[in-house]
Amino acid sequence: MLVGAVYVLTSPGRIDIIDGQCRFEVARSLVEVGKPSLRDPMLTWIGVRGRDGRLYSHYGVAASALGAPLVALGQLGDDWKGERQRFLFSLASALVAAGLAVVLFFFLLDLGVTAGRAALWTLVNAFATLTFIGATTTFDNAQQAFFVLCAAWCAYRSARRQSVDYAVAGGLCAGWLVNFVEHLALLWPFLALMCSRVSVTWPPLISDLRPWLAQLWTAFGKTATGRASLQRVAAFSVACGVGLIVFGLYNALRFGHPLNTGKFDIPGHPSFWGNPLYGIPGLLISPGKGVLWYSPPIALALFGYAGLRAEAPMVARMTLAASVALVAFLGCISFYGGDWCWGPRYLLPILPLWSLTFAFLPQRALMRWAAVVVVTAGLSVQALGLSLDHQRFFLERCLTPHFWATDPGFYFRESALLARPFELVDPVNPSARDLACWFRPGPYDDTNTYCLFGLAPEWADDSPLWALNFEVFYVGRPWVVWMPRQPRERQPISVRWWLFGTLTAGAVGGGLLAYGFRRRGDELGGEL
Repeated sequence: MLVGAVYVLTSPGRIDIIDGQCRFEVARSLVEVGKPSLRDPMLTWIGVRGRDGRLYSHYGVAASALGAPLVALGQLGDDWKGERQRFLFSLASALVAAGLAVVLFFFLLDLGVTAGRAALWTLVNAFATLTFIGATTTFDNAQQAFFVLCAAWCAYRSARRQSVDYAVAGGLCAGWLVNFVEHLALLWPFLALMCSRVSVTWPPLISDLRPWLAQLWTAFGKTATGRASLQRVAAFSVACGVGLIVFGLYNALRFGHPLNTGKFDIPGHPSFWGNPLYGIPGLLISPGKGVLWYSPPIALALFGYAGLRAEAPMVARMTLAASVALVAFLGCISFYGGDWCWGPRYLLPILPLWSLTFAFLPQRALMRWAAVVVVTAGLSVQALGLSLDHQRFFLERCLTPHFWATDPGFYFRESALLARPFELVDPVNPSARDLACWFRPGPYDDTNTYCLFGLAPEWADDSPLWALNFEVFYVGRPWVVWMPRQPRERQPISVRWWLFGTLTAGAVGGGLLAYGFRRRGDELGGEL
């Protein structure tokens, strides 16, 4: 309740990116006509014609399906031009990411972490890492992180309790990932192996591969523990097939083939593959997209990994292996930065797994102080990310929509994070807020929750001047900041009642946490 309330209050309350607008339109079509088509005439340029002649989105069905109940809820009562539906849909990631915090807390408890430390490090992941930004956007990466963490937790419980049922539950969660984006299937083998009680180590050299395979055969095939582990891994893998079947049926419904997602039919999209010499270091250390810049607490994983490996060796090793595979793949694609966004959002699905290591940091005074400094830096970075709309950074540099394809070194020269403090103190902000002609750019300019569209071609060389026409780039990003500035008839919700309800929910959640801390004060006091 506490985490969800903070996420809702800091969300933009509008669809902040064209990806989210497409997913919303699919969700609305599912609710209203039972078909996943794009009916908005303003989205024809990004849609793909299906086998029945209708226009479809090239995105998977998962995020639209998760947001569909919120869209249905928004239909209750008088909803002017779908404003309330879009507002509620924009909160989907916030609600799912609140569930992620719950799963992370219970995962830490299962790993033998005390309740105080589990609560503390769950809150660190929630508010000091990129999870916070992912929870407050209509990008769906925080939703992906939820299902990755659920799959890992169920796999760990499967191994610990020798339960096939948990293996199946984990496989269902992992299988659903492919309905967000296909490359997350890369994580399936590593998540499946977390079901095993046989610890898998890597061969030190290629020349040792043959005896290593023989060792694995002995461990899995000739011992009762190994055979039971193999059974759970197989159950997990078969359950992944359910998500794969949904993926194939959804593609066949739209485009007539189970493997045709429509992604390669978008006109004008540049080459898929990029240069890993830019991509891999870009994701890890570049000031423009490096995960260590945008999620500073991840640096603590270097010191907590050994503790996690001692407690849950398969979870630790498979988290490392999955991260290597994901970074290697993402580093080879031309759009590894996932723009236009804040930070390396494609890495978000695996970041909560690394947050498990935080609870195993060495209990030394120097490490405690270092953790405080790093967590404070993480909170500051997320606060900067929440403050203003992300697209302003790109517009002020007159970047083309696909600038990352022609200038892969951009993130090593420019950084939205380093530019944000200067944007906040920019003296043009007050005058721009007062003199802007419209709230946001794009069609249906009498609505506030519709997504932002890019500038017209004639403004390509002067996008900073163009941006001055729109209040959205110079007013605070959370809905509690910009929405009260709008006339009451243009507010999608009752701001006063939503503030009251959300603050009450957060207060109740915080009060229950405080009660738990006080009730178990002897244990928690030493931890906190």
